[in-house]
Amino acid sequence: MHSLSVTSVQRPKKQQRDSTLPGVAHHHRSSTLTPPGFLFVFVTLFLALGAINGQNNLLFWLFGFSIAALVVSGIITGNALMSIRLAAHDLETTELGSPLKPRYTLHNTSRLLPNFALEVIELDAPGYSKKTPSNSIPAVVLHLRPKTHSNTQSQLTPANRGLLNLSRIRIRSRFPFGLFTKSIDFHIPRQALILPRDIDTDQLNLDQLIASDEYSTRSINRQGTGLDYFGIRQYQPGDPLRAVAWKQSARTDTLLVTEYPEPATEELTLELTAPSEQTTDELFERAISLAYSILKATPTNTRIAFSIPSASIAIPPSSAPAHISRCTRTLALLDRSSLTVPDSKRPTQRRHLLSIGYARSTALHAHDLYAEDFSES
Repeated sequence: MHSLSVTSVQRPKKQQRDSTLPGVAHHHRSSTLTPPGFLFVFVTLFLALGAINGQNNLLFWLFGFSIAALVVSGIITGNALMSIRLAAHDLETTELGSPLKPRYTLHNTSRLLPNFALEVIELDAPGYSKKTPSNSIPAVVLHLRPKTHSNTQSQLTPANRGLLNLSRIRIRSRFPFGLFTKSIDFHIPRQALILPRDIDTDQLNLDQLIASDEYSTRSINRQGTGLDYFGIRQYQPGDPLRAVAWKQSARTDTLLVTEYPEPATEELTLELTAPSEQTTDELFERAISLAYSILKATPTNTRIAFSIPSASIAIPPSSAPAHISRCTRTLALLDRSSLTVPDSKRPTQRRHLLSIGYARSTALHAHDLYAEDFSES
């Protein structure tokens, strides 16, 4: 009878423990002297020379204290930083001019060493450099005990619309005396969509611009009869519970729902015209912000179509939130260099067509709105 032996290979305990730790480990570590640290080192050397030349016990004692302070500031905190794991959360969509707030979770995997006065800095933040720090605000964790975690967030202001890519994150500390800056770097790629800047539009003017004829003044905010009774039908999967007619359902022993007619809808076609060679980048960005603000202010009962002829973009009308998100994302990612100048012939007029131009003096056609007439909020 043959015996079967199985040999199992086990990984080292340290490797097993590291593979289950939360977050991402650092890939670079650095330690530099701060300006006060350079001054402290100079004073320490001066004390050493004085103690050796004068053979003064007090100077020797001060020299020893200075060396101990340098050792504590340069070694202890640096070793504590090595045990930090970082988890960076997904970035949220925000508007140009509004702060973006990246969120983090810091894990201290050490069993003994705590961390103090930690700063979390986005190295890819707009305008960031060592000499001229950006207008971003780093995240701060004052105390991180062993085997615990802490949630925090930083704040930065995007400089341009479109996709903002962040990947390099630095955690640094100057604890305890501010003589050394100890830091560890992480690489966690993330991406945020920066929408155009919001412009405060006058809704009354928009109502008049999309009126069905020159004598009409009806508003695109007009609601229909969505609260009137329409009928009762049998319940179908996906119907909201608030629509269930409980009394009628109890009488018939069948789950029934109450139907209401859809509110009256309007339809609006929004068109962004092609910029001319005289159109400045400021006016171009303002026109994009104006189109974004109209999309954002459109009521839910309005079906809106969006087109950019110079970019061959024509999005059919809809009132769904996903449709509005698609239109605003298209505006956020629009690149002026990719636009082509279309034929000077104006497209066929559609009902409630709202066209956005740039400057009256350089316009080839009569437009409903001009970017120069609106100031960004």
